[in-house]
Amino acid sequence: MEKKNATKAGRLLRPMRQKSIVDRIIARLTDAIMNGQLKPGQRIPTETELSESMGVGRNSVREAIKALVTMGLLVIRRAEGTFVADGFSDRMLDPMVYGMVLEGGSTPAVMELRHVFEVGVMELSIEKATKQDLARLKKSLTYMENTIRKNPTTEAVMMADIAFHGELQRIAANPLMEKISFVVERVARPTRERAVAVFIRRGELDYMLELHKNIYEVIVRRDKARIVDAINDHFLYWKDVFQQS
Repeated sequence: MEKKNATKAGRLLRPMRQKSIVDRIIARLTDAIMNGQLKPGQRIPTETELSESMGVGRNSVREAIKALVTMGLLVIRRAEGTFVADGFSDRMLDPMVYGMVLEGGSTPAVMELRHVFEVGVMELSIEKATKQDLARLKKSLTYMENTIRKNPTTEAVMMADIAFHGELQRIAANPLMEKISFVVERVARPTRERAVAVFIRRGELDYMLELHKNIYEVIVRRDKARIVDAINDHFLYWKDVFQQS
């Protein structure tokens, strides 16, 4: 078994040059997972096998494995070895979120990210929405309107906004996009909270509601030609809010 694993390691992982060793090991293992050479639930070669096949020290291999375990890509099973994770874990998203935050994403950059993402979500929603989906989307819009009328606090309105866009995401029914949306929402939340506070201060929550009604109408009418206009209206107004706040 050990010999078989060593042979497999030799095929997957060629000797490496000395440069950012731990990062390069992480990249090599991640590539092997992404291209299917290492499959979900599969046991990876031992530290010794990886060290020998890559031409690097065991300590570097150990640090790389530890990092991938922290990311949720690898799982250590005591007395069995280290395995490729066989399912999605929220921990997989944390490094992406933290990395985006540490990059110091500016408000314009965050808004551009959401803009591009929401266009894709709307396209899929138009293609896939059922009558039941549209009824739930209408319900989320009504919830937003009731919140604006009865409890227009920053937190309450922001949560209603998140619920509406979350319903669009659910209608889009794309599991990969759903995971990415989790990252986008977490990164954009401070920007969204700030914008809602400005809407409230300027007494413009009715216009915010109107922007969401426009999005709803585009989905109901399945009018793909109006997607970009609806999203542009939405985000251009948000951009104006930040420029004047």
